[in-house]
Parts: sequence; C-alpha cells; structure tokens
Amino acid sequence: MSVAELPRVTPGPLRLGPDDAGRRLTRAEYADADFAEPYQYERVRGRLVVMSPAGPEHRFVSRPFRRELCRFWAEHLSLVEDVDVEGWVATSPDDDRLPDICVYLIGDDPQRRVPDRVPAMVFEFVSKRRSDQERDYIHKRDEYHAIGVKEYVIVDRFKRSVLVLRWQPDGYAEHTLAEHDFYSTPLLPDLV
Repeated sequence: MSVAELPRVTPGPLRLGPDDAGRRLTRAEYADADFAEPYQYERVRGRLVVMSPAGPEHRFVSRPFRRELCRFWAEHLSLVEDVDVEGWVATSPDDDRLPDICVYLIGDDPQRRVPDRVPAMVFEFVSKRRSDQERDYIHKRDEYHAIGVKEYVIVDRFKRSVLVLRWQPDGYAEHTLAEHDFYSTPLLPDLV
C-alpha cells in the first residue's frame, strides 16, 4: 500500500474553553468550534472572549422581556420573523457577538443569513462586572449602530432602569425608562 492510498484525516472542530481566552480565531474557526459549557464565547477584534454563563438573576430579569416578545411574535407572524435568545450577530469581519435577545422582522434583508443578518432589535441585560457593563454600554452600542440595529435596549437591574437607543444616522437617540415605566416601541406596535 502506498502512502497516497492512506485515508486522509480531517481535523475535527477546535475544542475551546476558558483557557483559550485571548486566542486569535477566524470567523470560520469560531463558527465551527466546539465550546466547553457552560461558558459563553464572543469574538472581539479577532480574539476569543470567554464570559460566565447567565446566572439566575440575569435570567430572572430577562424573563418578562423574553415572554412578551415571544407572545407578540406568536400573535404577529406577519411582522416578526424570529425572536432569538443568545443569537449570533457579526458586527464586523473580526467581531462576533451573542446578544441576549435578537428580534428579526419580516422583510429585513431575508437574503442574508445569521450571523450576517442584522436584527432590527437587540436586548442586552447588564451583568455585574465593570467590563461587562462597558461592553454593553459602550462597545456594543457602537458596533450595533454601525451595522444598523434599529433599536438597542439595555436593561440594567443595578440601576433599575432601561436605556432605549433608537437608530439615527449620527448615533442612537436615547430614552431612559425608570423602574415603574413601561417599555413600548414603534417597531412592535401594540407590544405592552
């Protein structure tokens, strides 16, 4: 038997975990990787960022939004195409984010597929660490605006407020909701 007749071994997906934080990855490597649970992984400036899994407080705060958005979706199938929890959004060739909730509307560029398809709305629920807060309030804000996310909603249980950012050409227009205010949006009429 000649060496040429030996079967070719194709390597499996990369197996990545917390020890790989900071590792340089291409989009293709990130897309195909096998990630150690329960952590979450984003790619920022081409490097792997490892995040703690969402804890019970994070899930508790996001639950009313998940519930109402999914209810609205079920009742408005001609408007909402998908409500994706921990979806995948490419914000640049070197950045891949996993928003807490993405809302895709019917007709919003259906030819593009995730991760290149831009959600109409993104919801992030702020975590306790300062680096997480900077990521949600500063970095993701710039990234989501640059790709055209129409509404970016930051829910901050520590400040007991919701920051609603609506897309405008020169930056997001801000509207802050206090603890007892109700969230509504022109993108989802009748959402209460």
